[in-house]
This record gives sequence, C-alpha cells and structure tokens, in this order.
Amino acid sequence: MPIPSPLRSIGHWTLVIGHSLLLLTLLPATARADAAEASDNPGDFTIATTPPLDAAQRARLRELIATDAEAAALARSLRAEVEPLLDRQPRPLRVIHYEGIVHTDPRRIATVEKLREMSDVALVLRHWQATEDARAADYLRRFTLAWAGTYRATGNDVNENKLYPLLVAYEALRDSFEPADRERIDAWVAAMGELHARAVRESRRFNNRYAKHVRLLALFGRILDREDWSAAAGEGLRRFVVHSLRPDGTSLDLERRDSLTYHTSALRPIIELALLAGPDGPALYTWASPAGGSIKKSVDHVVPFASGEKTREEWRNTTVELDRRRAAAGLEEYRPGRLYEPRSALPLLEEASVFDRSLLPLVLKLHGSSATRFASWTMVVNSAIAAR
Repeated sequence: MPIPSPLRSIGHWTLVIGHSLLLLTLLPATARADAAEASDNPGDFTIATTPPLDAAQRARLRELIATDAEAAALARSLRAEVEPLLDRQPRPLRVIHYEGIVHTDPRRIATVEKLREMSDVALVLRHWQATEDARAADYLRRFTLAWAGTYRATGNDVNENKLYPLLVAYEALRDSFEPADRERIDAWVAAMGELHARAVRESRRFNNRYAKHVRLLALFGRILDREDWSAAAGEGLRRFVVHSLRPDGTSLDLERRDSLTYHTSALRPIIELALLAGPDGPALYTWASPAGGSIKKSVDHVVPFASGEKTREEWRNTTVELDRRRAAAGLEEYRPGRLYEPRSALPLLEEASVFDRSLLPLVLKLHGSSATRFASWTMVVNSAIAAR
C-alpha cells in the first residue's frame, strides 16, 4: 500500500504539531487537567502541549468554548491561571544544560529554574489561541524577543524542544513583530533549522530523539516557509515509521530503554502529525511499513498497560547508561522494576482517540473525570483541529 501523501510533504499539511507532554492530575478540571503528575525533582519539569493553530482552527476553538459547557469551563480555568502571568518578565538562557545530565546535577537544576517559564509560555499561548487576547500577545512577543536575543542554537533536540511553545507563538504572531525584530528572530530560527535539518538527513538512529528533530524541523519549515525543510521532515517521519516501529507493536525505544515511557514519547509526534494531516490522517495512522509496523499497532501495544489489564516493570534491561545513572541518583521514575503507571499513557491515548474512538472511554477513565466529551484542554484543541 502506498504511503499516504501527507507524509511525503509536510509542506501541504495544515499544521505542524507541538511537543512536550503533561500527565494527569485528579484535581477538579482546570486548564492543567491534561497535565501529568510532574516529578517533584527540581531538575525536571513538563510543558503543556501547544500545537500551532491557524485562523480557522482558532475560530473553531472559540466556537467550541461558546457552545460546549465543558470546553467553556476549561477556558475559564485557563484564563484564571494565565492572568497572574501576563506581567512577568523573561529570564532567557544563553546555554541550556539539560540533555544527558542527571536531574540532581546543579547545572540542570539551575537551568530548569529558568526553563520553567516555558510552561507559563505554553499556558499563555493556549489562552491566546482561544481568545487572541492583546495582553497575551504582548507577553508572547516579549518572551520571544528575549530568548531569540540570548539563546544560541546548538541543534540539541532535547534542549531545543523545550522552546517549542515559544516557536509556535512566533509562528502565530510573526507578522505582528516590527520588521527589524522579525528579521533577527528569523535568523535565529534559521540557525536552529539548519542544525536540525542536518540531523534529520544524516542520523541513522531512529529513536525518540530523531522524532524530536523531525518535529522541530517541520515547525521551522512552517515558520520560514521552507518547503525543503518540510519535505525533509516528511521523509524523516517516513523513515521513523519504517525503522522504529515493529510489527508486534513494540519499538526501537522500547527495545533500547525497556520503558513504555520512551515508547510513548517517540510515538506522540507522528500521531500529532497524523491528527493534523486532514482527511489523510486516518490512513496515516493505520499505514503499515513493508515490515508491518504502524502507528496504530504501537498504540495498541500500550492499551493493556494503560487499562490495568497488564502490568509492566520498567527499566530492567535498559541499554542506556544515562538511565542507569538516573537510577543510581535515586530518581524513582527510573528505578529498575518500577511498575508502569497507567496514567502515563494518557497524553498518547488522548490524541490517538481521534482516530480510534474506542479509546475514548479509557481516556476519560484515566482522567478520573465525569466529563462526557472534554476532560482536558488538549481534547478541546484536538477537536478544533480535527473538525472539518
């Protein structure tokens, strides 16, 4: 079966997706209701999912808020969380010390203390997408200018994915910047884009980190209208499905890390791209590589562990030294034998449920929510994206 055309050319897609997952909280519904149980470790943090939305999708988002009580309640909660943030000033970093460094390392802790403002940027961006609020737009321009004027690109996929909500904000507001500022930020984006384009072209390690490079390159291509980068990202995604996803639903990341956490984090970028591929999305979700691997099979592999039908001990046979160092540092999330937490699958299943509606009851169960349609802001946004 031929591969669906959207994977060949992301340049024809409506959107490019955003990264960084948040886990579940069992607190009453809030804008962070799709946020995960974040680590208490000061060297770790999570960022809300922030896919770019075009004007039509933002209009559909506003319509959902106006007509659906659950969406409206989440929007009110989001506004309440964002209001105290809007007068804050950025504290940009020149260098990010994060990837490959154990969470307890003082360098990483110091970096995270400032990088946490990306979590706030994501919330403000969500609010702006829903309202186009002028104060939120001012905040996003202020933070973009500060980080673009300070941070120097390295091409590190893990570190620079932490800037994803800022880049999505720039894509949306680019035309509202002063010409001189826009020229400077474009040059900053281009410098990062060249580095990630090289990684997508040359890397032969088709793991979760490769997926991060592809995600960033797709967004850089969208920002700067670079069809060559969009095409390279499309080819990168094709290579990822072919080389990483196994016919039994497992993956390269699961083999290397012995962890469903990495398996799901590698799947999410391509599921989100399928979500944003319009009418070709369902075909992309079920498309099988010549060996028989597919997105759907790899999602299905997670389902029994998310439902509690099966349990799984994580990290027992990881081949990655960083995982062992994390365990040796006493980080519970990386303790060999730790049982996989079903709620960790929630961000993945939220997005996959757009293509497989049979997953929706499990999604709502994992949320611990009485909602019938929207238990999280991500679900509202996905509905606005998927609506035709």
